[in-house]
Amino acid sequence: MNVGQPKHLSRFPAKTDLTHQEFWRGLPTLQAEAVLLGPGRLEYKMLQVTGRDLLIFRSKVAPKMAGTIVPHPDWMVLMAPVDWLGDYVFNGQVARPFDVFVSGGPDGYSTTGEKRHNLALGVRKSRLKDACANLSGRHIEDVALDDQQIALGAAVGTRFHLRILETIAASLEKPLGSGKFALDAVAENDLFSEIANLVMAETIEQNSVSSINLDPVRVVRRAEGLFEDRTTNPPSIADLCKAANVGTTTLHLCFNEVYGVSPIAYLQAKRITQARCTFLAAERVPPSVKDVALSLGFTHSGRFAKRYRYFFGEYPTETLNKR
Repeated sequence: MNVGQPKHLSRFPAKTDLTHQEFWRGLPTLQAEAVLLGPGRLEYKMLQVTGRDLLIFRSKVAPKMAGTIVPHPDWMVLMAPVDWLGDYVFNGQVARPFDVFVSGGPDGYSTTGEKRHNLALGVRKSRLKDACANLSGRHIEDVALDDQQIALGAAVGTRFHLRILETIAASLEKPLGSGKFALDAVAENDLFSEIANLVMAETIEQNSVSSINLDPVRVVRRAEGLFEDRTTNPPSIADLCKAANVGTTTLHLCFNEVYGVSPIAYLQAKRITQARCTFLAAERVPPSVKDVALSLGFTHSGRFAKRYRYFFGEYPTETLNKR
C-alpha cells in the first residue's frame, strides 16, 4: 500500500513528462541509468529549480524502476522520498516515512521503487563543506560528507518538506523553460544553512542518523561493469561472480538488497530498457528491431518482442512507427 503523504504535497503544478535521458540531460552527473523492473512508461513528472550551487527537484515516476546515479565529484545528493508503493530502497536501505538519504561518496547511489514521489537536492560539495565548517566551528578539511540515512520523524520531516516546497513556490515566477525555474540567491543561501544543519545532525536526535553500508552497492557495480562489456554475449552467473569477486550466494544477496531482483532478471530488464532507449533516441534513426535485439543478446526475435510488449504495452515495431 502507499505510504501516506501530507495534504500539502498532494498537488503537483507545472508538470512535465520527460524520458529518463531528458530528465538528466545537462545535469552534473557522470552516470544516470534507469532499468524498468515492471510494466509501464519510463516517464517523469518533474519540476526543477536551479541555483548556482543548489538544484531542487520534485519528481514522480510510476513504474517499478531501478536507477543508478553517480554525480560529478563536486556534487552530492539529498533524497527525501515522499510517497511510494511497496518498498523504496536507497543504496540497499529501506526507506521509512520522512527519512532523508545523503549520498556524498564517489559511488553515487542506486534506488528501487514504484509509484515514487521524491523531493531531492543536488548540492555542490565545496559550498556545503564551507557551510558545515562555519556552523560547527571545524576546519573545512575535517568536515566529512558521508553517506547516511537520517530519520527526521513526522514533525521535523514535514517542516523540511514544506521548506523545500516553499522554495520551489517562490521560484515559479522565474521560468527558465518547461518545468524549470531559477532559484533566488537569497533563498539559496537560506536553504544551504538548513541543509548544513541537517547534515551535521544538530536539529535531530543523534541516534536517528545511521551510516549506509555500501558494500552490496559496490559488488553490484562491479558486476554491472561486465554487463556493459558483454551486451552481445550475456555473461553467466560465474562470469558475474568473477567480475564482482564474490560467490554465487553473495552475488544474489547483493542484487536482491540493492535492486530487489536476481542478477539475471536485472540483466534482462536492463537490456529491454536499453532497447527502448535505442528505438526512441532522437539523435539518430534507429536500426531495425532485429538488429537492436541481436546487439543486446536477444537471439529469438519473437521472445524479445513478447517481453518488450510486457514492459511497454506495445511491440517494438509499434514504438518505431510512433516515432
